[in-house]
Amino acid sequence: MTFNEILGWIARHGIALAVGTVVLFGLYRLAQPLIHRLVVGILHVQQAAMPGDAPAEELQKRSVTLEDVLNKVARALFLFSFVFLVLAVFDLWELIAGVGIVVAALTLAGQAIVLDYLMGLLILIEGPYFKGDWIVVQGPGAPVEGEVEEINLRRTVLRDTLGAMHSVSNGLIRVSSNLTRIYSVASVEVQIVRSADLDRALAVARRVGEEIENDPEWGPRLVPAPVNTAVVALTLDGATIRLMRRVPPAVRATASSELRRRLMDAYRAESVGTGRWDAPMPMPVAPPEASQPMPGESTDP
Repeated sequence: MTFNEILGWIARHGIALAVGTVVLFGLYRLAQPLIHRLVVGILHVQQAAMPGDAPAEELQKRSVTLEDVLNKVARALFLFSFVFLVLAVFDLWELIAGVGIVVAALTLAGQAIVLDYLMGLLILIEGPYFKGDWIVVQGPGAPVEGEVEEINLRRTVLRDTLGAMHSVSNGLIRVSSNLTRIYSVASVEVQIVRSADLDRALAVARRVGEEIENDPEWGPRLVPAPVNTAVVALTLDGATIRLMRRVPPAVRATASSELRRRLMDAYRAESVGTGRWDAPMPMPVAPPEASQPMPGESTDP
């Protein structure tokens, strides 16, 4: 190839490829602020459909999730557009037929993958959970619980309390329970051994749930909310009571731990037994039997 032929090839193909690449890259950079505006519009629609006003943390989680996914979609579109640009510049459209056959075969063989992407799209549109939420997902297998670390069109990534990361295909998710949407609930269950302590235990639990709001350390971290107590089970070992209080999602786990600590201290101070280890049951004592005289024995002093 002579120098003039190289210059001719660059004039015919290289300049067109360079100009097309610059245009595509410019469109990709312009898409980022447009994505932000689109996310804001979607959040307004979701906010109108949800009861009450969502806190700032909730809106931040939604914004981060949607912008992250849409930016990934924009990058994928940029790459696909660049590939088509190369095909157009070098007149390689004959390859499209072969690619179409491969895509059709993969679609038929990977229906589960197609379902994953369809369900991922529905998850992003409906917004049952976002990055940072603590959720429980149920599918064909055992339920998986954890904090949402990533959402994309194919899978949802959760990290549980032990630090294990779970990758759940979106097509397998049949039920998802969001434990931190708008607000969360700090819930504590305690076993009361003696039935005589039940009413007093409920009163102490309600008092503890109300007192934590006046604590100088915990008060600013909570929101004013009612305290609920209930007897949730009766067994041979006693009655199970539950203390429930609405809390911000960010302090759900720590608030539950603090309520347990305060509740046990209060029960210890009130001598309310919460287990066989701290509530020994009194052993019945048989009354002394009157001594009976032996046959032929005199009862006279």
